[in-house]
Amino acid sequence: MSSSKAARSRATEVSDSTAGILTAVLSTRTFGVVVGEVMYCQPDGSISVDYPNNTEGPLTARTLVEEVFLGAKVLLAFEMGEPTLPIILGIVSDRARTQGRTIHLRADRIILDAKDGLLLKCGESGLEARKNGDVHLKGRDVVSRAARTNKVRGATVRIN
Repeated sequence: MSSSKAARSRATEVSDSTAGILTAVLSTRTFGVVVGEVMYCQPDGSISVDYPNNTEGPLTARTLVEEVFLGAKVLLAFEMGEPTLPIILGIVSDRARTQGRTIHLRADRIILDAKDGLLLKCGESGLEARKNGDVHLKGRDVVSRAARTNKVRGATVRIN
């Protein structure tokens, strides 16, 4: 065998073995994103997460999100695809944050069922329904209007 053929043969063997190692390394990598859960929040600010098919148990994670809490569902990516190096990209929720926004509900019927009481408040006004059957309507001015009859009924009706 000529020296050039032998050199090519050794190069092929080296590249085949390198490809096998590369394939083995890539098969242990985690690419894309995974939904995990925050398992621990330490006093020093460190966070541990777990995710499906993780065989290592909870892992310390870095985060892009400051307001992470215990039990939060989080979106994880992995540094260089390494499954032991999770990075929290965000919090996953099935509801949108509504603070400072308007919530529109549109339905044929809306039922709010409370065990002890229900309180609707807006500024100085409020409507409270208690489990004992009492209903309290409070406001600076209260107006009652009816296109037809406006009835006030009760075993006793007190005005002023």
